[in-house]
Amino acid sequence: TMAAIGVHIISARCLCVALFFLGSEAFLVLPSISINGGHAAVRSYFSFKSAKSTSIQPLKTNALKMTLQTPQLVAVVGATGGVGRLAVAACIQLGVKIKAVVRDEKKAASLLPPVVDVVKADLVNPEFGIGLKNAFLGADAIILATGTSAFPSEKWGDKNSNSPRFIDDEGIKNAVKAIEEINANAEISGSPRIQRVTLLSSIGVQRRNQFPFFILNLFSVLDSKAAGEIALKEASKRAGFQYAIVRPGRLVGGPYTNPDFAKLLQLDEGDMRAVEMRVGDPDGFAGDASRRQTALALAQTLVQPLGEDGLDFSLVNRKGPALTQGDWDMAFDRLSRPNEVLRLEFTSLDEAKFRRWLVNWGGGIVTNGALFPPLPVPFRVDYEQDPEKIGIVLTFLSVTVVGQVTPLGALSVRLVKAQGPRVGAGGPALVITREPKEQTKPFPGEGQILDKLQEDLYRVTSNARGMGSAQSVWGANNIDT
Repeated sequence: TMAAIGVHIISARCLCVALFFLGSEAFLVLPSISINGGHAAVRSYFSFKSAKSTSIQPLKTNALKMTLQTPQLVAVVGATGGVGRLAVAACIQLGVKIKAVVRDEKKAASLLPPVVDVVKADLVNPEFGIGLKNAFLGADAIILATGTSAFPSEKWGDKNSNSPRFIDDEGIKNAVKAIEEINANAEISGSPRIQRVTLLSSIGVQRRNQFPFFILNLFSVLDSKAAGEIALKEASKRAGFQYAIVRPGRLVGGPYTNPDFAKLLQLDEGDMRAVEMRVGDPDGFAGDASRRQTALALAQTLVQPLGEDGLDFSLVNRKGPALTQGDWDMAFDRLSRPNEVLRLEFTSLDEAKFRRWLVNWGGGIVTNGALFPPLPVPFRVDYEQDPEKIGIVLTFLSVTVVGQVTPLGALSVRLVKAQGPRVGAGGPALVITREPKEQTKPFPGEGQILDKLQEDLYRVTSNARGMGSAQSVWGANNIDT
């Protein structure tokens, strides 16, 4: 239960959002803050571009065991393609056993290492080879890394049997049908349930009526991919598996020929090895994506949190070094919480003192002149009455000239126990999220409020260690009130 403690009505003003502010789809590591007696040090922001590794690192903990049942076997469809082959290499580095589902076994034998099991099957013709269902049997997870050209070409075949309609639409639906049948009969057959399915799609699928994507969609490649995505999401609910949809930008880079398989993940990408990821397919987000980084993202979906049901996201390459495993962990952790706009982690905290401070802070920001420049919309501050919880809610309001008040949405500010693979000492965290969940864009003045929150915390807190590496361990903390 929340009780109102004030309403701040202000005039409309334009404002610059502070540079540190991260919108609904943030791709910088969120800050941690350390609390002591009088002064604070906020962990410096760093992008996932800042990693030093040039290739994916082995997992230090066996995250796969937490998400997949034994046997840990992943079926990769399209394993001899540019992205698929790289995905096989990335999965092997994660310690995952691979079953390659291919149409041409001889080609697969020449491109893939002997450690990979190869079976003959086809998405377009489910009865081809051993059959699509039989090809999936025994797998815990599936990566669907198939695709074709967007415009008519020799890749479509004589009868267009490899056109987007057959590959990205009907082919994915055939795969989904086989997965549903396997999970429906798992108890009787004794075969493992398929728990995760990852689909390689394309950026622009949800913007296919916008420029420039409508040009790419002239022969319905994005329409076909959209149909495949929908089929996968709907089946995940019926068959009880998690899904991941990976939407890379324009695919670039090798392998162009047939380099040594062991060196696939060391392909030279120049200085464009960093990755930016966004939930969904947001407006204005575009760019190139290397096949290598796309494949690494596909492999990471096997071991990362995907939310309650699943996760779909877009990715492009940016200038900078490649991601370490820790960077991938934090990137996916952030993607799985799309409505979280800020997280401040403490190494330790006197919660009673912090509760008083937060309530006083909430009451203080509604006073005249507390926020300068004034916010462009009014807001109301409510505080948590449940003694077991610590938090406030800032509700943004629309007020008409006749005084009619309509809530626009809210920022929930709550203290929670630290969770997930985040950097820090494992203490509580102050988490700010947007409500309702459908709210993906910042509220008017949101950045200014978050700036004020961090600034005021900085003034009453301190850090027991000197400023150093973002990976440093924080000292003992408290708060003065």
